[in-house]
Amino acid sequence: MSGMRDPKGYYVALGVDENADAEAIKAAYRAKAKRVHPDFNPSPIATKQFHRLHEAYETLSDPDAREIYDRPWRNDAPKAAPGSKWSAKAKPEPEKEKPKAQAETRQQSTASGAYSSSGAYSSTASSSTSSSTSVEQPTLCQCGKVTAQPRYVVFDQVMGRLDKVTHRRLAGVYCRGCADRTAVRASLITWLAGWWAWRDGPRETIRALVSNIRGGRRPAERNARLLMNQSRAFRARGEMELARSAAEQALSFATTQTLRREVDQLLVSLSSHSARVLKDRWANPGWAPAVQILPLALIVGAISMAATLYAPRSLSATVNEWVASAKQLIEGKMTASPVAKHGKDKNGGVVGRVYSVTADTASLRTGPGPGYQLVALVTQGGLLLVVESDPTGQWLRVTTADGTQGFVSANQVSPDVRMDALKEVDGFGNAPGKRPD
Repeated sequence: MSGMRDPKGYYVALGVDENADAEAIKAAYRAKAKRVHPDFNPSPIATKQFHRLHEAYETLSDPDAREIYDRPWRNDAPKAAPGSKWSAKAKPEPEKEKPKAQAETRQQSTASGAYSSSGAYSSTASSSTSSSTSVEQPTLCQCGKVTAQPRYVVFDQVMGRLDKVTHRRLAGVYCRGCADRTAVRASLITWLAGWWAWRDGPRETIRALVSNIRGGRRPAERNARLLMNQSRAFRARGEMELARSAAEQALSFATTQTLRREVDQLLVSLSSHSARVLKDRWANPGWAPAVQILPLALIVGAISMAATLYAPRSLSATVNEWVASAKQLIEGKMTASPVAKHGKDKNGGVVGRVYSVTADTASLRTGPGPGYQLVALVTQGGLLLVVESDPTGQWLRVTTADGTQGFVSANQVSPDVRMDALKEVDGFGNAPGKRPD
Protein backbone atom coordinates (compact mmCIF):
# COMPACT_ATOMS: atom_id res chain seq x y z
CA MET A 1 0.00 0.00 0.00
CA SER A 2 1.57 3.28 -1.10
CA GLY A 3 2.00 6.29 1.16
CA MET A 4 -0.48 8.26 -0.91
CA ARG A 5 -3.15 5.63 -0.21
CA ASP A 6 -2.31 5.39 3.52
CA PRO A 7 -0.81 8.83 4.35
CA LYS A 8 -0.41 8.25 8.12
CA GLY A 9 0.18 4.51 7.98
CA TYR A 10 -2.93 3.57 9.98
CA TYR A 11 -3.71 0.47 7.89
CA VAL A 12 -0.08 -0.61 8.15
CA ALA A 13 -0.08 -0.04 11.93
CA LEU A 14 -3.08 -2.34 12.34
CA GLY A 15 -1.88 -4.78 9.67
CA VAL A 16 -5.15 -4.80 7.72
CA ASP A 17 -6.14 -4.19 4.11
CA GLU A 18 -7.62 -0.86 3.04
CA ASN A 19 -10.94 -2.57 2.37
CA ALA A 20 -11.12 -4.31 5.75
CA ASP A 21 -14.47 -4.11 7.52
CA ALA A 22 -15.08 -2.94 11.09
CA GLU A 23 -14.88 -6.45 12.59
CA ALA A 24 -11.51 -7.12 10.95
CA ILE A 25 -10.14 -3.80 12.20
CA LYS A 26 -11.37 -4.51 15.72
CA ALA A 27 -9.93 -8.02 15.75
CA ALA A 28 -6.58 -6.76 14.47
CA TYR A 29 -6.46 -4.06 17.12
CA ARG A 30 -7.19 -6.49 19.94
CA ALA A 31 -4.52 -8.93 18.73
CA LYS A 32 -1.86 -6.26 18.38
CA ALA A 33 -2.78 -4.44 21.61
CA LYS A 34 -1.91 -7.53 23.64
CA ARG A 35 1.57 -7.61 22.14
CA VAL A 36 2.28 -3.87 22.08
CA HIS A 37 0.79 -2.83 25.44
CA PRO A 38 3.51 -1.56 27.84
CA ASP A 39 2.41 -4.07 30.48
CA PHE A 40 3.57 -6.91 28.22
CA ASN A 41 6.08 -5.22 25.92
CA PRO A 42 9.47 -4.46 27.57
CA SER A 43 10.55 -2.23 24.70
CA PRO A 44 11.45 1.35 25.75
CA ILE A 45 9.18 2.65 22.98
CA ALA A 46 6.24 0.44 23.91
CA THR A 47 4.17 3.42 25.05
CA LYS A 48 4.66 5.20 21.73
CA GLN A 49 3.83 2.06 19.79
CA PHE A 50 0.62 1.55 21.71
CA HIS A 51 -0.21 5.24 21.34
CA ARG A 52 0.07 4.98 17.56
CA LEU A 53 -1.90 1.72 17.46
CA HIS A 54 -4.69 3.26 19.51
CA GLU A 55 -4.73 6.35 17.27
CA ALA A 56 -5.05 4.18 14.16
CA TYR A 57 -7.85 2.15 15.70
CA GLU A 58 -9.83 5.20 16.83
CA THR A 59 -9.65 6.66 13.32
CA LEU A 60 -10.44 3.54 11.30
CA SER A 61 -13.14 2.23 13.67
CA ASP A 62 -15.08 5.49 13.37
CA PRO A 63 -16.97 5.50 10.03
CA ASP A 64 -16.89 9.31 9.70
CA ALA A 65 -13.21 9.62 10.61
CA ARG A 66 -12.29 6.74 8.30
CA GLU A 67 -14.25 8.27 5.40
CA ILE A 68 -12.38 11.57 5.82
CA TYR A 69 -9.05 9.73 6.11
CA ASP A 70 -9.76 7.73 2.92
CA ARG A 71 -11.31 10.58 0.92
CA PRO A 72 -8.14 11.87 -0.83
CA TRP A 73 -7.35 8.54 -2.49
CA ARG A 74 -10.82 6.96 -2.68
CA ASN A 75 -12.23 9.79 -4.83
CA ASP A 76 -13.52 8.16 -8.04
CA ALA A 77 -13.19 11.37 -10.11
CA PRO A 78 -10.09 11.29 -12.36
CA LYS A 79 -7.41 13.86 -11.72
CA ALA A 80 -7.54 16.74 -14.18
CA ALA A 81 -4.54 17.41 -16.34
CA PRO A 82 -2.60 20.59 -15.69
CA GLY A 83 -4.05 23.55 -17.57
CA SER A 84 -7.44 21.93 -18.21
CA LYS A 85 -10.69 23.60 -17.34
CA TRP A 86 -11.15 21.25 -14.37
CA SER A 87 -7.95 22.45 -12.74
CA ALA A 88 -9.43 25.87 -12.05
CA LYS A 89 -12.32 24.27 -10.17
CA ALA A 90 -10.20 21.88 -8.17
CA LYS A 91 -10.64 23.90 -5.02
CA PRO A 92 -12.14 22.11 -2.00
CA GLU A 93 -15.71 22.92 -1.15
CA PRO A 94 -15.93 25.26 1.87
CA GLU A 95 -18.65 23.30 3.59
CA LYS A 96 -16.54 20.12 3.54
CA GLU A 97 -13.48 21.66 5.18
CA LYS A 98 -15.25 21.89 8.51
CA PRO A 99 -15.92 18.13 8.87
CA LYS A 100 -12.30 17.48 7.95
CA ALA A 101 -11.08 19.83 10.67
CA GLN A 102 -13.45 18.22 13.15
CA ALA A 103 -12.14 14.77 12.25
CA GLU A 104 -8.56 15.88 12.73
CA THR A 105 -9.45 17.36 16.10
CA ARG A 106 -11.17 14.10 17.06
CA GLN A 107 -8.12 12.12 16.02
CA GLN A 108 -5.85 14.31 18.14
CA SER A 109 -8.07 13.99 21.19
CA THR A 110 -8.34 10.21 20.92
CA ALA A 111 -4.63 9.86 20.28
CA SER A 112 -3.90 10.75 23.91
CA GLY A 113 -5.77 7.76 25.30
CA ALA A 114 -2.81 5.41 25.75
CA TYR A 115 -2.53 3.29 28.86
CA SER A 116 0.26 3.65 31.38
CA SER A 117 2.19 0.64 32.67
CA SER A 118 0.00 0.56 35.81
CA GLY A 119 -3.12 -0.24 33.82
CA ALA A 120 -4.53 3.29 33.61
CA TYR A 121 -4.86 5.75 30.78
CA SER A 122 -2.22 8.46 30.87
CA SER A 123 -4.30 11.08 29.12
CA THR A 124 -6.38 13.76 30.80
CA ALA A 125 -9.06 13.81 28.10
CA SER A 126 -11.24 10.91 27.03
CA SER A 127 -11.85 9.90 23.47
CA SER A 128 -14.51 11.75 21.53
CA THR A 129 -17.28 9.77 19.95
CA SER A 130 -18.67 10.18 16.53
CA SER A 131 -22.10 11.60 15.88
CA SER A 132 -23.33 8.24 14.65
CA THR A 133 -21.89 6.03 17.41
CA SER A 134 -22.61 6.51 21.15
CA VAL A 135 -19.71 5.24 23.29
CA GLU A 136 -19.68 5.42 27.09
CA GLN A 137 -16.76 7.40 28.36
CA PRO A 138 -14.65 6.16 31.31
CA THR A 139 -14.80 8.13 34.54
CA LEU A 140 -11.75 10.21 35.29
CA CYS A 141 -9.91 10.29 38.60
CA GLN A 142 -9.37 13.59 40.42
CA CYS A 143 -5.93 13.78 38.84
CA GLY A 144 -7.42 13.50 35.34
CA LYS A 145 -6.44 9.88 34.63
CA VAL A 146 -8.62 6.92 33.75
CA THR A 147 -7.81 4.07 36.10
CA ALA A 148 -8.84 0.43 35.93
CA GLN A 149 -9.50 0.41 39.70
CA PRO A 150 -11.44 3.59 40.53
CA ARG A 151 -13.23 4.10 43.82
CA TYR A 152 -15.77 6.66 44.96
CA VAL A 153 -14.53 7.67 48.43
CA VAL A 154 -15.76 10.23 50.96
CA PHE A 155 -13.27 11.85 53.34
CA ASP A 156 -14.08 14.19 56.25
CA GLN A 157 -12.42 17.47 57.12
CA VAL A 158 -13.38 19.28 60.33
CA MET A 159 -12.56 22.84 61.38
CA GLY A 160 -13.66 24.26 64.75
CA ARG A 161 -14.20 27.94 65.56
CA LEU A 162 -15.32 28.73 69.09
CA ASP A 163 -18.88 27.33 69.17
CA LYS A 164 -19.13 26.38 65.48
CA VAL A 165 -17.93 23.22 63.73
CA THR A 166 -17.43 23.28 59.96
CA HIS A 167 -17.69 19.80 58.47
CA ARG A 168 -16.52 19.45 54.86
CA ARG A 169 -16.96 16.30 52.77
CA LEU A 170 -14.21 15.59 50.23
CA ALA A 171 -16.00 13.15 47.94
CA GLY A 172 -15.05 12.04 44.45
CA VAL A 173 -13.62 9.33 42.23
CA TYR A 174 -10.02 8.54 43.19
CA CYS A 175 -7.22 6.26 42.19
CA ARG A 176 -5.31 4.82 45.14
CA GLY A 177 -2.57 7.46 45.12
CA CYS A 178 -5.01 10.38 45.00
CA ALA A 179 -7.12 8.81 47.76
CA ASP A 180 -4.10 8.50 50.08
CA ARG A 181 -3.01 12.08 49.47
CA THR A 182 -6.52 13.43 50.01
CA ALA A 183 -6.93 11.46 53.25
CA VAL A 184 -3.63 12.74 54.63
CA ARG A 185 -4.41 16.34 53.70
CA ALA A 186 -7.90 16.18 55.26
CA SER A 187 -6.62 14.53 58.46
CA LEU A 188 -3.73 16.96 58.97
CA ILE A 189 -6.08 19.94 58.62
CA THR A 190 -8.48 18.26 61.04
CA TRP A 191 -5.65 17.62 63.53
CA LEU A 192 -4.71 21.29 63.48
CA ALA A 193 -8.10 22.99 63.31
CA GLY A 194 -10.76 20.54 64.40
CA TRP A 195 -10.48 20.75 68.19
CA TRP A 196 -11.18 24.43 68.69
CA ALA A 197 -14.97 24.34 69.00
CA TRP A 198 -16.82 24.03 72.28
CA ARG A 199 -18.50 20.69 72.97
CA ASP A 200 -18.76 19.24 69.45
CA GLY A 201 -15.22 20.00 68.21
CA PRO A 202 -13.29 17.14 69.87
CA ARG A 203 -16.04 14.60 69.16
CA GLU A 204 -16.34 15.48 65.47
CA THR A 205 -12.56 15.64 65.12
CA ILE A 206 -12.07 12.14 66.50
CA ARG A 207 -14.89 10.79 64.34
CA ALA A 208 -13.42 12.34 61.18
CA LEU A 209 -9.89 11.11 61.95
CA VAL A 210 -11.06 7.55 62.58
CA SER A 211 -13.00 7.53 59.29
CA ASN A 212 -10.06 8.91 57.29
CA ILE A 213 -7.54 6.56 58.87
CA ARG A 214 -9.75 3.61 57.94
CA GLY A 215 -9.68 4.73 54.30
CA GLY A 216 -12.79 6.91 54.13
CA ARG A 217 -16.34 5.87 53.33
CA ARG A 218 -17.03 3.94 50.11
CA PRO A 219 -20.76 3.73 49.33
CA ALA A 220 -21.45 0.30 47.88
CA GLU A 221 -24.06 1.25 45.27
CA ARG A 222 -22.11 4.27 44.05
CA ASN A 223 -18.96 2.20 43.58
CA ALA A 224 -20.85 -0.62 41.85
CA ARG A 225 -22.31 1.85 39.34
CA LEU A 226 -18.91 3.45 38.84
CA LEU A 227 -17.18 0.15 38.07
CA MET A 228 -19.96 -0.99 35.75
CA ASN A 229 -19.63 2.24 33.79
CA GLN A 230 -15.88 1.74 33.65
CA SER A 231 -16.37 -1.81 32.39
CA ARG A 232 -18.69 -0.69 29.60
CA ALA A 233 -16.26 2.06 28.59
CA PHE A 234 -13.38 -0.41 28.33
CA ARG A 235 -15.58 -2.78 26.36
CA ALA A 236 -16.41 -0.01 23.90
CA ARG A 237 -12.70 0.64 23.47
CA GLY A 238 -12.00 -3.00 22.74
CA GLU A 239 -10.16 -3.61 26.04
CA MET A 240 -12.14 -6.70 26.95
CA GLU A 241 -9.76 -7.96 29.64
CA LEU A 242 -9.91 -4.67 31.53
CA ALA A 243 -13.69 -4.60 31.03
CA ARG A 244 -14.00 -8.05 32.62
CA SER A 245 -11.73 -7.02 35.50
CA ALA A 246 -13.80 -3.90 36.25
CA ALA A 247 -17.02 -5.93 36.14
CA GLU A 248 -15.63 -8.42 38.65
CA GLN A 249 -14.70 -5.54 40.94
CA ALA A 250 -18.26 -4.22 40.66
CA LEU A 251 -19.55 -7.59 41.83
CA SER A 252 -17.89 -7.11 45.23
CA PHE A 253 -19.92 -3.89 45.75
CA ALA A 254 -23.24 -5.30 44.51
CA THR A 255 -25.08 -5.58 47.83
CA THR A 256 -28.63 -5.59 46.45
CA GLN A 257 -30.34 -8.04 44.13
CA THR A 258 -30.88 -5.38 41.49
CA LEU A 259 -27.20 -4.46 41.36
CA ARG A 260 -26.13 -8.08 41.38
CA ARG A 261 -28.43 -8.85 38.48
CA GLU A 262 -27.04 -5.96 36.45
CA VAL A 263 -23.46 -6.98 37.16
CA ASP A 264 -24.24 -10.59 36.24
CA GLN A 265 -25.66 -9.48 32.90
CA LEU A 266 -22.52 -7.47 32.25
CA LEU A 267 -20.32 -10.45 33.13
CA VAL A 268 -22.33 -12.69 30.81
CA SER A 269 -21.64 -10.32 27.92
CA LEU A 270 -17.93 -10.59 28.74
CA SER A 271 -17.90 -14.32 29.49
CA SER A 272 -15.86 -15.15 26.41
CA HIS A 273 -13.00 -12.97 27.64
CA SER A 274 -10.69 -13.54 30.58
CA ALA A 275 -10.04 -10.85 33.16
CA ARG A 276 -6.65 -9.19 33.32
CA VAL A 277 -4.85 -9.97 36.54
CA LEU A 278 -4.34 -6.62 38.28
CA LYS A 279 -2.66 -5.97 41.59
CA ASP A 280 -5.33 -4.84 44.03
CA ARG A 281 -4.29 -1.28 44.87
CA TRP A 282 -6.86 -1.08 47.67
CA ALA A 283 -6.04 -4.32 49.49
CA ASN A 284 -3.38 -2.99 51.90
CA PRO A 285 -3.66 0.04 54.20
CA GLY A 286 -0.64 1.69 52.55
CA TRP A 287 1.34 4.59 53.95
CA ALA A 288 -1.53 7.02 54.57
CA PRO A 289 -2.76 5.63 57.96
CA ALA A 290 0.76 5.82 59.42
CA VAL A 291 1.10 9.47 58.42
CA GLN A 292 -2.33 10.29 59.85
CA ILE A 293 -1.49 8.65 63.19
CA LEU A 294 1.90 10.39 63.37
CA PRO A 295 0.60 13.50 65.24
CA LEU A 296 -0.86 11.26 67.96
CA ALA A 297 2.44 9.37 68.25
CA LEU A 298 4.32 12.67 68.60
CA ILE A 299 1.96 13.86 71.36
CA VAL A 300 2.27 10.60 73.31
CA GLY A 301 6.06 10.64 72.89
CA ALA A 302 6.31 14.21 74.16
CA ILE A 303 4.22 13.41 77.24
CA SER A 304 6.28 10.29 77.97
CA MET A 305 9.54 12.21 77.62
CA ALA A 306 8.33 14.97 79.91
CA ALA A 307 7.20 12.42 82.50
CA THR A 308 10.57 10.67 82.33
CA LEU A 309 12.60 13.85 82.64
CA TYR A 310 10.67 15.39 85.52
CA ALA A 311 9.75 12.25 87.47
CA PRO A 312 11.62 11.64 90.76
CA ARG A 313 12.52 8.17 89.59
CA SER A 314 12.97 6.44 86.27
CA LEU A 315 10.01 4.97 84.42
CA SER A 316 11.65 1.56 84.18
CA ALA A 317 12.16 1.43 87.94
CA THR A 318 8.52 2.27 88.54
CA VAL A 319 7.37 -0.43 86.13
CA ASN A 320 9.72 -2.98 87.70
CA GLU A 321 8.36 -2.13 91.16
CA TRP A 322 4.78 -2.51 89.96
CA VAL A 323 5.58 -5.91 88.47
CA ALA A 324 7.34 -7.07 91.66
CA SER A 325 4.50 -5.79 93.85
CA ALA A 326 1.90 -7.54 91.71
CA LYS A 327 3.87 -10.77 91.87
CA GLN A 328 4.14 -10.57 95.65
CA LEU A 329 0.45 -9.80 96.02
CA ILE A 330 -0.40 -12.84 93.91
CA GLU A 331 1.86 -15.02 96.05
CA GLY A 332 0.37 -13.56 99.28
CA LYS A 333 3.71 -12.34 100.59
CA MET A 334 3.04 -8.61 100.72
CA THR A 335 0.83 -6.51 102.93
CA ALA A 336 -0.83 -3.23 102.02
CA SER A 337 2.34 -1.30 102.94
CA PRO A 338 5.53 -1.73 100.85
CA VAL A 339 7.65 -1.66 104.04
CA ALA A 340 7.02 -2.80 107.54
CA LYS A 341 5.58 -0.33 110.03
CA HIS A 342 7.99 1.56 112.27
CA GLY A 343 9.16 -0.50 115.19
CA LYS A 344 7.84 -3.78 113.78
CA ASP A 345 9.62 -6.47 111.85
CA LYS A 346 7.32 -8.78 109.87
CA ASN A 347 10.13 -10.43 107.93
CA GLY A 348 12.50 -11.58 110.67
CA GLY A 349 14.71 -8.49 110.50
CA VAL A 350 15.85 -6.28 113.34
CA VAL A 351 14.38 -2.80 113.69
CA GLY A 352 15.90 -0.09 115.89
CA ARG A 353 19.42 -1.44 115.76
CA VAL A 354 22.65 0.19 114.60
CA TYR A 355 24.35 -1.37 111.56
CA SER A 356 27.83 -0.79 110.22
CA VAL A 357 28.70 -0.36 106.54
CA THR A 358 30.83 -3.28 105.37
CA ALA A 359 31.17 -2.35 101.68
CA ASP A 360 33.56 0.30 100.38
CA THR A 361 30.60 2.62 100.00
CA ALA A 362 26.90 2.13 100.67
CA SER A 363 24.41 3.86 98.36
CA LEU A 364 21.63 5.62 100.24
CA ARG A 365 18.56 5.91 97.97
CA THR A 366 15.06 7.39 98.13
CA GLY A 367 13.34 4.00 97.85
CA PRO A 368 13.92 0.25 98.22
CA GLY A 369 15.48 -0.43 94.86
CA PRO A 370 18.45 0.40 92.63
CA GLY A 371 16.22 2.46 90.35
CA TYR A 372 15.57 5.14 92.94
CA GLN A 373 17.54 8.35 93.15
CA LEU A 374 20.81 8.42 95.03
CA VAL A 375 20.70 10.49 98.24
CA ALA A 376 24.18 10.01 99.66
CA LEU A 377 27.15 7.65 99.87
CA VAL A 378 28.21 6.24 103.25
CA THR A 379 31.81 5.10 103.51
CA GLN A 380 32.97 1.82 105.00
CA GLY A 381 32.56 1.67 108.78
CA GLY A 382 29.82 4.30 108.87
CA LEU A 383 26.95 3.67 111.26
CA LEU A 384 23.32 3.52 110.20
CA LEU A 385 20.23 3.25 112.41
CA VAL A 386 17.76 0.77 110.93
CA VAL A 387 14.19 2.10 111.05
CA GLU A 388 12.30 -0.34 108.77
CA SER A 389 12.87 -3.28 106.47
CA ASP A 390 11.05 -4.16 103.28
CA PRO A 391 9.08 -7.45 103.00
CA THR A 392 11.90 -9.19 101.16
CA GLY A 393 14.53 -8.17 103.75
CA GLN A 394 16.85 -6.98 100.96
CA TRP A 395 16.46 -3.25 101.64
CA LEU A 396 16.60 -1.38 104.95
CA ARG A 397 15.30 2.06 105.74
CA VAL A 398 18.03 3.79 107.76
CA THR A 399 19.03 7.12 109.28
CA THR A 400 22.60 8.42 109.31
CA ALA A 401 24.30 10.24 112.17
CA ASP A 402 23.56 13.63 110.52
CA GLY A 403 19.82 12.83 110.16
CA THR A 404 19.78 11.84 106.48
CA GLN A 405 17.19 9.17 105.77
CA GLY A 406 17.05 6.68 102.95
CA PHE A 407 17.17 3.05 101.92
CA VAL A 408 20.29 0.90 101.75
CA SER A 409 20.88 -2.62 100.50
CA ALA A 410 21.13 -5.22 103.28
CA ASN A 411 24.16 -6.74 101.52
CA GLN A 412 26.17 -3.56 102.16
CA VAL A 413 25.70 -3.40 105.97
CA SER A 414 26.21 -5.68 108.98
CA PRO A 415 24.93 -5.64 112.58
CA ASP A 416 28.53 -6.13 113.76
CA VAL A 417 29.77 -2.75 115.01
CA ARG A 418 33.30 -1.98 116.17
CA MET A 419 33.67 -1.26 119.85
CA ASP A 420 35.47 2.04 119.23
CA ALA A 421 32.52 3.24 117.13
CA LEU A 422 29.86 2.79 119.82
CA LYS A 423 30.49 6.32 121.10
CA GLU A 424 28.88 7.62 117.92
CA VAL A 425 25.57 5.93 118.70
CA ASP A 426 24.36 8.90 120.75
CA GLY A 427 24.37 10.95 117.59
CA PHE A 428 21.25 9.15 116.27
CA GLY A 429 18.96 11.11 118.60
CA ASN A 430 18.94 8.69 121.52
CA ALA A 431 19.03 9.92 125.09
CA PRO A 432 22.59 10.40 126.52
CA GLY A 433 23.91 7.26 128.01
CA LYS A 434 21.20 5.12 126.46
CA ARG A 435 22.15 2.86 123.62
CA PRO A 436 19.89 0.79 121.43
CA ASP A 437 20.03 -2.96 121.72
